[in-house]
Amino acid sequence: MIFTPPPIYPEPAPRAGQKLDQSLQLARLKTSGSNTPDVIDVRVKPSEQALQPGTSFKPLRLLLPQWRFNPGPYNAITDVPGVRVGHATVKQDSPHTLRTGVTAILPHNGNLARVGLWAAGSNLNGNGEMTGLAPLETFGVLNTPILLTNTFSVGAVHQGVHKYFQTRYPGQWGGQLPIVGECYDGFFNTIDDLSAVTPQDAVAAIESARGGPVEQGRVGAGTGMRSFELHAGIGSASRKVMVDGKWYTIGVLLNANHSRLDVMNPFIRNALEKRYGSLETLRQKDSLDRAISSDKAKAEVSVQTKAPSFRPNPRSRQGSIITVIATDLPLNPTQLKQLANRSALGVGAMGSTMDTTSGDFVVAFSTANPFTLGENSGALLTSQTVHPDLLSPVYRATVEAVTEAQINALQASHSNLPAPPILNDNVP
Repeated sequence: MIFTPPPIYPEPAPRAGQKLDQSLQLARLKTSGSNTPDVIDVRVKPSEQALQPGTSFKPLRLLLPQWRFNPGPYNAITDVPGVRVGHATVKQDSPHTLRTGVTAILPHNGNLARVGLWAAGSNLNGNGEMTGLAPLETFGVLNTPILLTNTFSVGAVHQGVHKYFQTRYPGQWGGQLPIVGECYDGFFNTIDDLSAVTPQDAVAAIESARGGPVEQGRVGAGTGMRSFELHAGIGSASRKVMVDGKWYTIGVLLNANHSRLDVMNPFIRNALEKRYGSLETLRQKDSLDRAISSDKAKAEVSVQTKAPSFRPNPRSRQGSIITVIATDLPLNPTQLKQLANRSALGVGAMGSTMDTTSGDFVVAFSTANPFTLGENSGALLTSQTVHPDLLSPVYRATVEAVTEAQINALQASHSNLPAPPILNDNVP
C-alpha cells in the first residue's frame, strides 16, 4: 500500500529581505578508473514522481497541536533529495505463516561504493542488533545502504548487500560493513524459518529503491511488525526547516515494532480513535493474525478470543524501533549524533519508554557534503556546517517527524478500515 498524506499547510513565506534559493544543485564527484560516474543528482526524475504500484492510501494527516513544522511534498524520507526507499516483502500462509521482508534506504543516487556522507549512529537501548554501527560511530562516514529486516535474517541480508556490490560495483567495494538493523516479528511471522528471507531479497529491495511516495505499513521489513500491540511496521514523515533564508528537509523512516497500547499517549490515542474507533477492539482483531502453524494452535486462539481481556502472548518482548534520519542540512557527525539522540524524544512522545526488551537504534546522515572515497580522493575535505546556535529548531522538527512517522505506520497498516476525516478542532 502507498501512504502519501497530502501537505496541508502552505510553505511559510521568507522573512522580509530574505530571498530563498530554490535552485537544485548537482554534486559531481569524479573517481578515476570507475565504470560508474560518481554523480549525485538531487533532482527528482519524472519516473520517480509517479505513484508506485499498489493500493493508494491518502487520508488526511492526523493533526495535532504540537505540529509546528510543515512536511515536504511526500511527507516521507524521500523528500530529502536523492534518498530512495525499496522493499522486498515475503508472505506465505502454508505450511506456516510468513510475514516478513527487507527494506532498503539508499542515501543518495550516486556511486554507493565510492561516495561517502557524514553520518552518525546511536544505540538508545541495545537489546537488538545493527551491524556496521561500530565503524559508523568511529569514523562518522556512511558508505553503504541501510537495510532493515527481522531478527533472524540479519545474516542473509548482510550477505545480500555484499552480493549486490560485488555485481553492481566490481572491484570498487572496499570491504565496508553493511548497516543492517533488525526488529523481532515473531508474533505475526514464523521467525525461526531461517530460509524465509534470502540474500536475493536484500538485492531486490536495493534494486527496487526509488524516490517519491513511500510504501508504508505492512511492507518490506515492516510486514510482520506490531507497535502498541497493533499492526504497524514502516512509517515515514518529513519536516521543512529554514536556515539562513533557505529551506532544508529532515526526513525520517522507521520500523515500528515497540511498546504497548496501554501506554500510548492518550491525546494521540484519542485522535486515532476518532478515526478508527476503539483501539482496544482493533488490538484484539489484529492479535488474531498472529503466526499460526497448526490447526491445534488455531483452535486454542479461537477459544482464547472469547475472553474480554484476550492477550495471546502477554510475556512477548516489547519489540524494537529502528529509525533512519536523513537531511540535506550541512551537519557534521557530532551534530548528526545529537539529531539521532533526539529521536528518543519522538518515540517518547508516543508514550513508549523503550522497555528492557526493546532494541532501539538510530542512523542519521546528511546529503549536503558528499565526498569521494578510495584512491584519488584527495587529501583534504572542505565543507560547510550549520552553526550550533541554530540547531534547536532542527531538533524540534526531528522530534515531530519521528512522532508522526510512528502514527503513519499505524495508519498505513490499517488502510483497509473506514477512515472518516478527522476533526480539525485539535489544531490551534
